[in-house]
Amino acid sequence: MAPVSPPALEDARPAPSSPSAPQRGHRTWLQRTILGLGIFIVVAILAGVAAAGYGYWRFNQINKEKLSLSKVGASEPQNFLVVGSDSREALQKGDPDYNAFNGRNEAPSGQRSDTIIVMRVDPKTHSVDMVSLPRDLWVPISGTGENQRINTAYSLSNGRQRLIDTIQEDFGIPINHYIEVDFKGFKGVVDAVGGVPMYFDEAMRDDNSGLSVTKPGCVTLGGEQAIAFARARHLEYKDPKTGKWRSDPTGDLGRITRQQVFMRKVIDRAGGKATSLDLAGTNDLIDAAVKNITVDSAFGIDTMLGLGKEFKSFSGDQMVSHTLPTTPFTTNGGAQVLRLDEAGAQPIFDLFKGTKPTLKAKPAEVTLTVRNSGAANGEAGKSQAALVTLGFTVTGADTGDSAVSRTTVRYGSGAKDKADLVATHVKGGADVTEDPTMAAGEVRLVLGKDFGGIVDDAGKAVSGSAAAATAGGSKSTSTTAAATITDSVGEAPGAAPDGVSCG
Repeated sequence: MAPVSPPALEDARPAPSSPSAPQRGHRTWLQRTILGLGIFIVVAILAGVAAAGYGYWRFNQINKEKLSLSKVGASEPQNFLVVGSDSREALQKGDPDYNAFNGRNEAPSGQRSDTIIVMRVDPKTHSVDMVSLPRDLWVPISGTGENQRINTAYSLSNGRQRLIDTIQEDFGIPINHYIEVDFKGFKGVVDAVGGVPMYFDEAMRDDNSGLSVTKPGCVTLGGEQAIAFARARHLEYKDPKTGKWRSDPTGDLGRITRQQVFMRKVIDRAGGKATSLDLAGTNDLIDAAVKNITVDSAFGIDTMLGLGKEFKSFSGDQMVSHTLPTTPFTTNGGAQVLRLDEAGAQPIFDLFKGTKPTLKAKPAEVTLTVRNSGAANGEAGKSQAALVTLGFTVTGADTGDSAVSRTTVRYGSGAKDKADLVATHVKGGADVTEDPTMAAGEVRLVLGKDFGGIVDDAGKAVSGSAAAATAGGSKSTSTTAAATITDSVGEAPGAAPDGVSCG
């Protein structure tokens, strides 16, 4: 059957086969919440347009596959397995996108899961957590009785289900929904939003993937360069002090860091495009989505609408990223892979399983300082008082010299348990990073632009009085809380300096 051209977006009406579809009066809601959830980049674009008949019509064009998944209530936290497929089967040498999908020094061969991400969405707390599984992670592959790189699960028979089963069996993380985006879908979204502007604080290149950023400053990555950036595993960066190119030795782990940075940027870019009155651009986003994604058959329009409603004001900076601790490992066959630090990874897995680990430190044992480096005026003092109310000792609050995007708990040697505890009381979580310039046992909470306040063990906002802050506080709380973020790895573009906006 010949393809049928879609109706114009501005003329969208309920499809005849969907008599219960909302009417065109939802247009304002459509433009306001079209990328409400945001984190799925491609799929969530349809969450808003589903309010119009056009959305129902296009949603039914998405490829769906029946998969065996863990069931969960609609109002409960859900884990989405988001897979970036590196399939190149349809590409020919003359294809204008050939270099984007294959890189300069690569050739198409089969199909693997190039990117594996688990995203946990909690509608009750409006939080989104993300953990990337390195494709070189050496794990038992479900149904084979053998250990292999985790991305090989997808390349075997019944690959989607095998990858789901491998994650559930090896890590105990239940997978509730499945989303797969191929290279063309990724490129299509980036091109549809007119590219993604980013600030590079140093020149970067990767001859294998084709990435080429020749000088520092604002750079808008189009579809081809966006793929090259997201796939860069052999990154080189130009040292601004010496002018010499240096290699980033972190390989796939560094690539994960850069993917997380880029994902936040493309979320906000796509959200801005979709919520504007650019109907043609919105249509391009939808077109890129329906042609290049696969979802599980249980991922219905109601799921999308529910998530879109819950997260209609969500932005990329609110997404909390977690990095699995790993160590390099050489197999008996000589393969260079990554071995999981199971003890270090357990708090992250507990978060995605919905269990709350008991932290080793207690508030009464923690002394820290607070620094405002991007939050609203007065937040350092408010945070000091709130933390004291929870039983922490806060010896001072001040303002940093420059703004940062992410809220971070920095600590000196031997204070990681204390820093982890502090991070659990930051709404939405915080990065936890060891700082070799800090004294042993020292802890500092650095408030970034994304800072949302201090919360108690139940996730409720906490405020405190100036008197409590001055007194140092004595109230204690339990130490059960969610996992926090481990360190980012490798080279990635830095934050734009004050006064510089890349759009």
